This record gives sequence, structure tokens and C-alpha cells, in this order.
Amino acid sequence: MTSRSRPPVPGLLLGHYPERIERAHHPDLPWLRCLLADLPPFAHPRRRLLSERATRILQRSKRLRATPAAMPLAELARDGFASAAAEACCARVCLEIENTLGRSLRPAQIMAALCVLDGRLAELPTGEGKTLASALAACVAALAGVPVHAVTSNDYLAARDAAMLQPLAAALGLRVTAIDPAMKSEARRQAYAAHITFCSARELVFDYLRDRSRTHDRVLRGLCMAIVDEADSVFIDEAATPFILSESVDESTQQALYVQALRLAGQMKPGFDFRVDGRDQSVHFSDQGLALIEAETLDDIPLWGVPRYRQEMAELAIRALYILRRNVDYLVSEGKIHIIDANSGRRAEGRSWSRGLHQMVELKERCKPTLAARVIAQITFQRFFSRYHLLGGMSGTLLEARSELLEVYGLTVERIPVGRPSSLRLLPPVVCSHAGASQQKLLEEVRQMQSAGRPILIGTDSVRESERISHLLRSAGLPHQVLNARQDTAEATLIGQAGQAGAITVTTNMAGRGTDILIDEAVARAGGLHVLSCQHNSARRIDRQLFGRAARLGQPGSARTLLSLEEGLLGRYLGRRWHKILQLFSSKLDDTMPLVVGKMLLKITQWLAERRARNARQRLRAADTQQGGGQLFGTRRE
Repeated sequence: MTSRSRPPVPGLLLGHYPERIERAHHPDLPWLRCLLADLPPFAHPRRRLLSERATRILQRSKRLRATPAAMPLAELARDGFASAAAEACCARVCLEIENTLGRSLRPAQIMAALCVLDGRLAELPTGEGKTLASALAACVAALAGVPVHAVTSNDYLAARDAAMLQPLAAALGLRVTAIDPAMKSEARRQAYAAHITFCSARELVFDYLRDRSRTHDRVLRGLCMAIVDEADSVFIDEAATPFILSESVDESTQQALYVQALRLAGQMKPGFDFRVDGRDQSVHFSDQGLALIEAETLDDIPLWGVPRYRQEMAELAIRALYILRRNVDYLVSEGKIHIIDANSGRRAEGRSWSRGLHQMVELKERCKPTLAARVIAQITFQRFFSRYHLLGGMSGTLLEARSELLEVYGLTVERIPVGRPSSLRLLPPVVCSHAGASQQKLLEEVRQMQSAGRPILIGTDSVRESERISHLLRSAGLPHQVLNARQDTAEATLIGQAGQAGAITVTTNMAGRGTDILIDEAVARAGGLHVLSCQHNSARRIDRQLFGRAARLGQPGSARTLLSLEEGLLGRYLGRRWHKILQLFSSKLDDTMPLVVGKMLLKITQWLAERRARNARQRLRAADTQQGGGQLFGTRRE
């Protein structure tokens, strides 16, 4: 759909549950199309048109202060979002944002909102006000009668943004709600009946799967329009997980299978009977390992006699015992296993591993095993979001993934100019030869920044790593606070304190997206927030998101990456032989790698990880299209 056609609303034309069934996007040479679109002869006219529309909207908003006028809602619903009526409604919403929220929209924010209404993605640098830009687009679409799903990357942001938008919505005669994971079906139905519904992508996709399994009492009003915040996180990073709606089944023989598989895996010797590929965590059995599996018998359960099934159970047991790590991949709390989302660092409430893996982890941790699950329905984000009639979104980090976004979702990316250079100082990365040296460097940098009166945000890649750094800081007598999946209920309080002078905050990816760390004038004069990344993310985009917590809205700030050869992707992709060779290059004084070598290692290993992740997403998309198998994660139980 283009913005010049009628806005998608439930009714006679699209039905009472509108959705676009299976829209495939396979443009030829998507990378070349993206490259050409960024060339000045093509990019400048598009941006000039956006800029001219944004200027007209701002001028009209100023005139409305002196001469109020009614919004042309009928014309908006008839003519679409590229019409003069849309500009008039945008101007009115801009005025109400200023009246109710006390914020004035800038041209870049209006340009981003227009891109979303046109069914595109807008890259707006971090800290430039994507929340208000999304609010403008959502309100204009809602005024046209379109049920809007404002999709966020987690439930905390959904609740926060919905609460912030309440005064604006009330002034425009709109109703805004947020989906809470604890909501029952009737409460969800009422929430989705609002003009604008804020929800996490996971809650939305599972509600859709439930609707698809019902013949009546559906909670959604169809898939009319979605505005996706942090679009690259949802469309790319989380697209590696198929979402499966399941129901519990009582199969008493299953637990005996899991116990037998764990016992067998416990007898196997890592490196001899099997090996785990450190890059993709796949399990490979040796001839000796296969012989052990073949010799294992379980007469009471005929299914165990099937060789392929027995090998699959052994592989799942090895994954439970040796690959999935406590406080990295999951938490144990109140006798239950809670999966930690690898992208957000938060608890993935309601999710479980499938095919018995979850039950094996429960047995490993001496928790009471839950019942096995039977699949009801499944879908991936790639297929789900392609079913929306109008799809748009924003993020500060889209350009690196623009060819995949075009190929999979048919979405083009528009980079929005903000008119001022970033004030973020990216300090040279430091790569140490061993973990002890990186810890010493971390303490030195934290003390230096704290003595200057600057707050420090330390990013880590897991709960375990955040707690290890917390112990290091505590041993050094440095007071600090920790934000990870254990403290998710106190997130707002911890984020509110993270910008104070001299504050030290250790966090996982929970603070890497969508969080505003406010600083006062004294901190700004001291140099602003300093971000110290002790994690090597699998994509450059995620690094940019973490660094984007500093230097927001023109304020000063700085960021640095600090790692060792033993940590993150460097530890995963470089074997022991390379470690020994590279240590020869390290400085004898402080055990750090030369800057050129460190940068090269970071770029190469990250490129390898990005390529591997993209290939995995392509395989998943192909398997999902064919309704194939593969190991499935992200299960939600009914």
C-alpha cells in the first residue's frame, strides 16, 4: 500500500479482520537498489520533498495557534497520508504535542513521521526524539480511523510510552492503551479496541497466533498498521526466533526420556565423544560418541529405539548440560527457569525452549519439570509483519541492514538529516591480551571518569558478566548499581539515577535501546555520560545503540570499547593458536594490543558474526515458509 491510497481500516473493503496474506519480497540485487537510492540524484529529491512538507506543517501549526481550525478528518480518511488533509492533521497534532507535553517538534521528527505514514523506515539518530515522531505518526493514522499497533522491543517501553502519550491522546479525542503480559483475553480485547495500542512485538505476535487458532472471540482488530520502534531490533535481531504457540500435554514417558538423555550426555567426554562449534553452538558427535548413543537402550520406551530420535535427544541433553549457561542464557528464580532474551537482556516471560530442552534444563537445575508442549501454531517475525497493510518504523541504526529490510519486508530506509553533527566522542578501542588486563583498564577508566564528575554506564553481554564486573567494582571500593534481568522491576528507578554525577551503572543490553539517561548542566560541563562497552555485539548496529545512550540531543558524551582476547566474539572466533600468536603483538607494559590490530580483530570477528546470523535468518525464513522443522525456541504456553 502507498500513502496515496485509502488508509487501511476494518470494514466492507478489507473485512472485519484485515490482514495481507503472504506478501513475498524478493527484489533483484537489493544491495544495489539500496546503494543507488542513496546516491545524491535520487536521495536529494526525496529528502527535499520531505523537508518541504515538514516546513509547511510547522508553518501551519504556528498559524493554528492564532486561528484554530477543525481537522479535515473525512478528507484524511478518503485521500490518505500524502494529502493536504494529512498535513493539516499533522499540524494540529504538532500543536497539541506542544500544548500537552511541552515539547516542540523539529523538522527532522516531522520528516521521520511522514516516512512512517508513507510505509517506510526512518533512521533518526539516537537521542533525536523518535518517541515523539512515532507519536505524531500514530495519532495522525488513528485520526484517519486506522487501528494502530505501536510496537516496541519490550513491555517496559510499551507501558512507558503509552503513559507519556495519554495527555496528547485525550486532547485529540483518542484512546491509548498498553498490553501488559498479565492481561487476560477480555482485557486484551478491550486494549486492542483503543485507537492506539502499545505492545511489545512478542505479545503482539502471540495474540495473533491465538486469534488464528480461534473461530470467534478474537482480540485483535486485524493487522491494519504497525509502527515499529527500534525497527532493526525487531525486524533483524529478533527475526532469528520462530514464535510457537503451544499447549501442555501430560506425557509421563517423556520425563524418563529426558532423564535417560541427560544421563547419556553426562557420560560423554567433551572433545572426545563430541565437540561444540564455538561459532554457531552446533553439536558434532565423533564415531566414539555415536557408538555410545547406539549402545544406549531404554526398553520401556519404544521411541528411544529410533536412532535418529535418540541422537536428537542426546544433542538436546548436551545443549542443556554444556551450552546453555545459568545467568547467561537463563535465570533460576523461585524454582523456575526464566529464559534471558539475548537481544534485550531481559527475562522473556512466558517463553520456553521446545522439544524437551526446557525440561532438561529444569532437571539439570533440580527444578520441577513442566509438562511437555504440543505445537498449536507458529510463525516468524518475517512472515508476521509482512501481513500488515501498512508497515513503518524508526530506529537510530538501520542503514547497515537496509538491503535485508528491503529483501525481506519490502521496506526502504530513509536517513533523516538532523542538521547538526553528533557531539559523541568515540575513543579508541582497547583490546587486552587477557581478562586480567582488561579488568585493570576498566578500574582505571572508571576512577578517572568518576573523579571528573562524570557518570559511567558499563555495558555487558550477560547477567553473569554484569555480576562479575559488579564484584570487581565492589572489591575496589567503588559504589555502583546493577541493572540486569534480576532487577528488571526497578528499571525506571535505576535508569533515573544513572545520569547523576559520578554514578556508576553496570548493565546488560537492557539499557542499550530506548532508554533516556538524563544529565544535568553540571554533568554536561564535566563531559557528559561516558559509555564503556565491555561487550562485543554480533552487529555494529547494537554497538551504536549502546554508544547512543551518551551525547543525546546535542549534549556532550563519550564512549569506548574495552575487551580482551578471551571475551565475546574474540574468544569465540579466535582459537587458542591465534590467541598465542596475537599475544606476541601485545604491549609488554600494559598487555594491550596495538590500536590497528585491535580494530582489525573487532571488525573481522563482527563481520563473521553478522554474516553467520544473516545466513541463519535466511534458513529460518525458508524453513518457516515451507513449514519445516529445525530446533524451535520462543514457545509460549497456553
